[in-house]
Amino acid sequence: MFQTIKKTNKWFLLYFILILIALVVTCICVDKNNIIVRQTRKNGFVSFSILLYGNDKMLPDRLDAYTVSYDRQTNILKVLSVNTDVVVFKARGKTKSLRTIFNENIKKDISIAIKNFYTDLYKLIGHTATPDFYINTSFETLDTVMRHNVKFKSIIEKSNFANKDLESLNRMDITEYVLHLIPHAITKIYKNYSFLDTNIPRLSLIYSVFRFKFLKPTLMFCEMPVKYTKTRVEPDKQNIEEFLNKVYYANSFMQTNARDVLIDVKSSSRKPRMAEKATWLLRANGFDVLDWGNSKIIYDKTLVKTYRGDFDQALKIAKVLKNGKIIVSYDSKVYADIEVFIGEDCIIYDDLDNKKGGGNVKN
Repeated sequence: MFQTIKKTNKWFLLYFILILIALVVTCICVDKNNIIVRQTRKNGFVSFSILLYGNDKMLPDRLDAYTVSYDRQTNILKVLSVNTDVVVFKARGKTKSLRTIFNENIKKDISIAIKNFYTDLYKLIGHTATPDFYINTSFETLDTVMRHNVKFKSIIEKSNFANKDLESLNRMDITEYVLHLIPHAITKIYKNYSFLDTNIPRLSLIYSVFRFKFLKPTLMFCEMPVKYTKTRVEPDKQNIEEFLNKVYYANSFMQTNARDVLIDVKSSSRKPRMAEKATWLLRANGFDVLDWGNSKIIYDKTLVKTYRGDFDQALKIAKVLKNGKIIVSYDSKVYADIEVFIGEDCIIYDDLDNKKGGGNVKN
């Protein structure tokens, strides 16, 4: 009896080892033939573009666009959210926004609409708009591919934002959701791959999603620099150029000292004296807070906006506050380097009132 059990365990162990070897060999083969991995190893980075557009059936006239760059050496994933309301100046014809031009062209031909979009985007941000890989799809198709995932649909269907910050936070939610897809959702994409318009092969796409989950890159979410006039949104050429050179194309994020960064704190929650409490906590941790006050708009989530690309300090601020979504909103004309909006999710409220404190974070 004992010998039979021992023999069975032996065969089970052998089968397990064979299966493990087969899985390792498969992973090595897939990794070797993955065009995204090859591109990353060759250049040290890989770039993507993602274009999501609405139609008559779902989110009509909406247009979301992102350019994404992954740096292998630093393990940083930089996502640039394109402001599709920005206008494109034409030598002839009326000046129109990226979104207006796209929605006019899509009624004629979707291929032409996509091609013209990237041509216009290239005029605004240069070769950042010509990435290695792309995914262009409608929200309706994406909903089909995701098999009508309720949580994801609730994120992309949010609208009527009180300000641009809340809209950017929503775009960031979309990005983070895709980065943290569960295996079941990834399986849905694999089965519905044929619905997508992309130059990424099926296995390369799925393997890369799993790979990014394993790598856990630092997400640097950025807004496209623009300037607002009374009648339209215009590209901010000077800030775009500085942002691309100093932040987006940089091999690593800017390293600065806490005392060299000027901070403005606003309470965007309904909790009393939050801005003041956050200010003293940040000052206790070596940060130079210029001023604090209240915001009329309520934020569900705490937002840390860096206007100079001081991403390392923004990360430390979020660590001190124990939460915070970080957005690079490059604008060299803003006086403060970093602006903090304390949202309703900020937990230092209870910590400070209970005299627990937030603890010091080394800079």
